[in-house]
Amino acid sequence: MTCRHCCSVLDTTGRCPGDAPLLDPKRDGRKYGTAAQLAHHFGTDITTDMVHNWRKRDGLERHRIGRDVYSPVDQTAAIEHAKRRTKETTGRGRSRRLDATLATAA
Repeated sequence: MTCRHCCSVLDTTGRCPGDAPLLDPKRDGRKYGTAAQLAHHFGTDITTDMVHNWRKRDGLERHRIGRDVYSPVDQTAAIEHAKRRTKETTGRGRSRRLDATLATAA
């Protein structure tokens, strides 16, 4: 089965790897997350592969803690926003899909 928020594969207990709380290691209010956590945080049209590509192509910061790689949420949001603006201004890229449950709740 997959998570309905980020399409990640659920573990054996049925939990999404993106459900874990974001880190604030310096306790300065800046949150960090793994690719799965960031994909889960930003919604159904962001995948872990996209986050990995942003690290390679767009300079998204990498911080290794143990075996995991974490990136800042604020920088990820800025890159994601820039990608969406590119679609609106140039017609290239992917347009944002709305989550149907969020759209109907509003």
